[in-house]
Amino acid sequence: MRSFKMLKQFTQLLLISLLIAGFASAQTAQKALDSAGYSRIVNGISAADSNEGRRKAIEAELKAIGVEYKLEDFTSTTRSGKEVKGTNIIASIPNAKAKRTVMLGAHYDRVAVGKGAIDNASGSGAVLELLRAFKASAPKDIGITAGFWDQEEVGLVGSREFVKSRASGGLPAIYINFDVYGTGDTIWLWSMDEKAEFAAGFAKGAKDAKFGHFVSKDYPPSDHRSFAVPGVESFSFSLGPDGEAKNIINVLKGQADPANMPKALQVIHTQNDTTDQIDAKAVVRSLVIVEAAIRKLDK
Repeated sequence: MRSFKMLKQFTQLLLISLLIAGFASAQTAQKALDSAGYSRIVNGISAADSNEGRRKAIEAELKAIGVEYKLEDFTSTTRSGKEVKGTNIIASIPNAKAKRTVMLGAHYDRVAVGKGAIDNASGSGAVLELLRAFKASAPKDIGITAGFWDQEEVGLVGSREFVKSRASGGLPAIYINFDVYGTGDTIWLWSMDEKAEFAAGFAKGAKDAKFGHFVSKDYPPSDHRSFAVPGVESFSFSLGPDGEAKNIINVLKGQADPANMPKALQVIHTQNDTTDQIDAKAVVRSLVIVEAAIRKLDK
């Protein structure tokens, strides 16, 4: 009887210690998400006048975080037949015990006008902040990798070339894209299957946190399309004001309301796409929810 009592006490202490460790791990990861750091990252990427400069800004952040990465050059053609060259950045947090891999991604190139802050230094910054969090508290059973894509603006070329180069193996089980993710109070998730494990987990987490969210099968073209291949579940996130997603969907369907044009479409690909459009605190609040949804996959 005494040995049974001791075993019971030991089990209780073990459970308490595991709970404390889990709480501490979550606290560490959340502290890694930092609005000041996010602002600095987006400002650094947006300050560059070339894709090469934007790439180097991302490389500097990866080195500062301590995340391994490599550069992958490519030469390809657009759908119009124009030859383009670019460089993808592929980062990873090694995990020999990983049962499956989750890849985060965002394009870092921009159009010629504006500074490409919202489109898409914001998405690149979001991926870097999440990498910082996962580096601070690594998942046990999933591997985390990331892709920063070049030449998205001319037809998703960088991500398409990455997927093509892994045709014989090496693609993630799940790809999560971030595009136009710099401001707003509502997280928009594209998912082909709204009941998919990740989509459902995200929606529940956002609801519990009382954070605005919207899940849909309609969404503008972005790098998630490149990952629409067998064996990969792909998703894409944007951040915007309440109701913005539905307005954008109406535009995509040719049902735009001139009196209620989406703010994002008044910013991206224009001179207005500058760093003063970024709301770093809103981004970081939303990323806590996204990070938690990714961690739910760790089982």
